[in-house]
Amino acid sequence: MPTDGGFFEKLACDVLHFPYQHFVRCAMPTIYNPHDLQHLHYPQFFTEDEIKWRECIYRAGCQHSDTVVVASHWIKQDIVRRYQLNPNKVQIIPWAAPTHGSPVLSQTTLDPVAAKYGLSSPFALYPAVTWEHKNHIRLLEAVAHLRDKDGLEVRLVCTGHRTHHYQKIKNQLRSLDLNNQVEFLGSIPSIELRALYHLAQFVIIPTLFEAASAPLFEAWRDSAPVACAAVTSLPEQAADAALLFDPSSVEAIADALRQMRTFPGLRQDLVGRGAKRLQDFNWIRTAKAYRAVYRRAADQKLSDEEKQLLSWDWMREANRKIEGAR
Repeated sequence: MPTDGGFFEKLACDVLHFPYQHFVRCAMPTIYNPHDLQHLHYPQFFTEDEIKWRECIYRAGCQHSDTVVVASHWIKQDIVRRYQLNPNKVQIIPWAAPTHGSPVLSQTTLDPVAAKYGLSSPFALYPAVTWEHKNHIRLLEAVAHLRDKDGLEVRLVCTGHRTHHYQKIKNQLRSLDLNNQVEFLGSIPSIELRALYHLAQFVIIPTLFEAASAPLFEAWRDSAPVACAAVTSLPEQAADAALLFDPSSVEAIADALRQMRTFPGLRQDLVGRGAKRLQDFNWIRTAKAYRAVYRRAADQKLSDEEKQLLSWDWMREANRKIEGAR
């Protein structure tokens, strides 16, 4: 892959980190975050040009960087297998809740949000941009299935930026006669989204593909029980702190909705499990792990703590003994 003619080299950095999918080959040590290879699993969700671009950039970045960083073991295995990488080159560094460290919301914040959106009755929340892989249409079909087959109405509130795919979702809403039961609020302020997590009876995440789920972390952070798709990295991230289901099956999604709607004991148990699971992730540890990757790429000596951080996968292995992690 061609270089940029020396621009990055002139910066005189010890290490260069490409935290997004873009990558430029250069002379200094590089760290690359490809995130995931969804385009190889669901090519129907991408244009031919998008797939060509991703394959060119992702493959070059993974092959020519000094370290590839991903958020989960599942993504690591996928990249190693498809791009024939040495597993030692791929470092797992999990994320944490984007709202980690934010203050607990008070009732004076929650009440105006509930009033603004008319949330006086129990509802399920799905926060996701309307990309096709987020699987909104099957979720709508599951909501309609429960209403028509079981007489159980689950109110659903969806948030997130509306993409071009939203028109198909809107058509499905009309076709299934769900406009009085399902709302798409679009993008909303972050403080309001946190309030919705608090106010929701539960969170549903029926996505078909994730490198790691920020809404899963956010739900745990704001004490919402979660039902989550059992695909890609999500089972290892959720561990036992979410009700898992098959997102390719309308019936399985409907059953998850039914259980979460009708069993308060299940919801209470999942809130406790989510709070406990969330303790396995924090941004301080994530930052220290990235610092260790930078130091290693720059051929600097690592501390014992840094060696330990890079030697285990806390996405899958709970471990709270690292000095200074909290």
